[in-house]
Amino acid sequence: MLSLLVAGVPLLAIAALALLILLYQSVAIVGGEQFITLERRWFGRAMTDGRTIALANEVGVQARTLGPGVHFFVPFIYKTQKHRFFNIGESQIGIVQAVTGLPIPPGQYFAKTVDCNIFQDGEAFLRNGGEKGPQLTILPPGEYQINPLLFTVSIESAVLIDEKQVGIVEAVAGRPCATGRIFADPVECDAYQDADAFLRNGGQKGPQIRVLPPGNYRINTALFKVEMRPVTIIPNGHIGLITAMDGGRIMEGSLLSRKIEGHSNFENGQAFILNGGQKGHQLDVLMPGTYRINTALFNVKAVVPWTNIAADSVGIVTVLEGRPIMKAREIAAEELGLDVHNNFQDAAAFLAAGGQKGLQIPVLRSGNYAINPWFASIEPVPMVEVKIGECAVVTSFVGEEGEDTTDSNVNAKIVANGKRGIWAEPLGPGRHPLNTKVCKVDKVPTTQILLNWADSQNSAHKLDSELKTITLRTADAFNVSMDVSVIIHIAMADAPKVVANLGSVDNMISQVLEPAISSHFRNSAQAVKALDLYTKRAELQAHAKEHLQSVLRVHHIESKDTMIADVVLPSELTRTVTDRQIAEQERITYATQKQAQEERKMLENAKAQANMQPKVVESERGVEIAKNLANAEIEKSMGDSRAIEVRAEGASKATKVTAGAQAEATRVNALADAEAIEKKGLAEALVILEQGKSTAESYKLQVNAMGKEVFGQIQVVDKISANKLKLIPDVYIGGSSGGAGGGGQGGENPNALISVALLQYLTGRKVFTVPEAPQE
Repeated sequence: MLSLLVAGVPLLAIAALALLILLYQSVAIVGGEQFITLERRWFGRAMTDGRTIALANEVGVQARTLGPGVHFFVPFIYKTQKHRFFNIGESQIGIVQAVTGLPIPPGQYFAKTVDCNIFQDGEAFLRNGGEKGPQLTILPPGEYQINPLLFTVSIESAVLIDEKQVGIVEAVAGRPCATGRIFADPVECDAYQDADAFLRNGGQKGPQIRVLPPGNYRINTALFKVEMRPVTIIPNGHIGLITAMDGGRIMEGSLLSRKIEGHSNFENGQAFILNGGQKGHQLDVLMPGTYRINTALFNVKAVVPWTNIAADSVGIVTVLEGRPIMKAREIAAEELGLDVHNNFQDAAAFLAAGGQKGLQIPVLRSGNYAINPWFASIEPVPMVEVKIGECAVVTSFVGEEGEDTTDSNVNAKIVANGKRGIWAEPLGPGRHPLNTKVCKVDKVPTTQILLNWADSQNSAHKLDSELKTITLRTADAFNVSMDVSVIIHIAMADAPKVVANLGSVDNMISQVLEPAISSHFRNSAQAVKALDLYTKRAELQAHAKEHLQSVLRVHHIESKDTMIADVVLPSELTRTVTDRQIAEQERITYATQKQAQEERKMLENAKAQANMQPKVVESERGVEIAKNLANAEIEKSMGDSRAIEVRAEGASKATKVTAGAQAEATRVNALADAEAIEKKGLAEALVILEQGKSTAESYKLQVNAMGKEVFGQIQVVDKISANKLKLIPDVYIGGSSGGAGGGGQGGENPNALISVALLQYLTGRKVFTVPEAPQE
């Protein structure tokens, strides 16, 4: 018994161990965040259809999964493996791909959608005909118990589009687009978040028309490629030019597609396509603002500034779209009122009103205009400015035919303003908004016009810039150059007639004035000698003025004056005249200079005498003053002497005591007398000195005035006269033949003897000797 017990202990242990192993193989405990997958290894059916994942009762990896809890199995048949749940965050999605299932039909890229509890029921997926490959349904945020052996899950970020972006979508699967189309027709698919609905509703692969506005989107990015692009911003003062990449064909002969209603500034691409939008350059433009445009469908070709017309300019418009101009004589399109098309800013209204392409008659005034440059080109040009002192004659090339308002003297048709032709009323000073491409403007001066036929002189108006000095051939065959000036005046009322007859003021000068002036003066010069052109100048001017008045009167121009400004004679002719005149002028000059020298000589003498007069008066006054001073000194000395005498006598009489007093008185008297005599002599010496100085100064002034030679001769004559010298001998013997002594000369000319005697007296030298009598 005991042995039996002892022998049974190992059996119990073995049985217990076997029971534990059996329980371990039959029970699976799964935590709250886990699930398990099963693999059936024994006792089951084989899988069919080429599947790799088994259904219930089939051997292999099971499609079903078991969630958290305790699960019991038939021992040794299943092998389990624990997995964690798939966790999809708030801004994420799960892209699912089945490892096995039915094959996807040819031509399709994604498996069809089947009911399988969002891929958490693997057996339902397979039983319901799930196809292997990429799945359309995505996993939204949450936790999922998905068999990782049957499905692979790729966790990706959801599509986030912010306020400054727009989402451009392209489908990689779906039906093909219609022939000639690039973008797919839109279908209902919850903003591309329902991929199954997209394909089920006939969604087409390729670029999609609809865009994604700002927001979060759970989009199957395996089916839809989403590109975030910035919104379209048109700044102030600009317009956006649009080119559609899809739509119908533009009509033959047109450059721009027709206007389409309902596309809401190209933000509704579906409406654009459904309403017949055409591919190519669009007539409509984008005004300033922010737009969520499918820039893959609508390409913003350019953002250009508005057309600006300055205050002193006008805009000349050339329309590039519309009906062609059919009339051969018309150079511009038929005129439409600017209010019809809002100054060419409403291109659709212009075309709807039957506007023609080409040059337009109306012009744009100062301002900013949102004009499509593909529809019309604008050329800003300055207004026609008419200054004070001129008028503008307008010749219109467009407009209705008007009645001629002139007579037969006018060569062209002058019509009422606004009609085709030369306008009867010129435009006055100011700025005028004219279309200078449909009319011609000729400015005509209404003030007096000075015209110069001169090589080196032109007026400020430059109308005479081509006029040159006139060359004449005179009667004596000299070539003479003549500068001529003519003053004319055109009245404002006659300006249209001048333009009608001559075309312009320049033509009037070159075709009428210049030939008339040149021919008249050449004809007149043939009968006049060259030197006579100076003497007959006034006559020539008068004839020229009369002739020019008659010529210009026919052309409704008033000639005020005709003047000869300068006459240039040939150098060989002017040299002779000049020499003659120079000689005559030199003769007159020499006579004048001689008279001037005579008068100068008299003037110098008078000036010398006048200059000497103050000195003479001063010397005379000096002599008188010296005399008076000397007399005063003498009287003073005599008075002093007399006083001394009186005092001496008084003292002598008073004292009479001693002889010494008398002797002293005597000595004092003697000294007083001597002192008085000395002072008197000094006074007389001063008087003589002053007289000498005065005489010397007088001589010096006379020498300066008359010269040393003349003054010396005068002094010699005075001395001879004062001394009563005898210059002529009492007896004079002279011969007729003359001789060495000069006696013969003296006989013939008594004055010669005086001159010789005077010369000997003055020089002290013997000039000639009287020959001695011959010795017998």
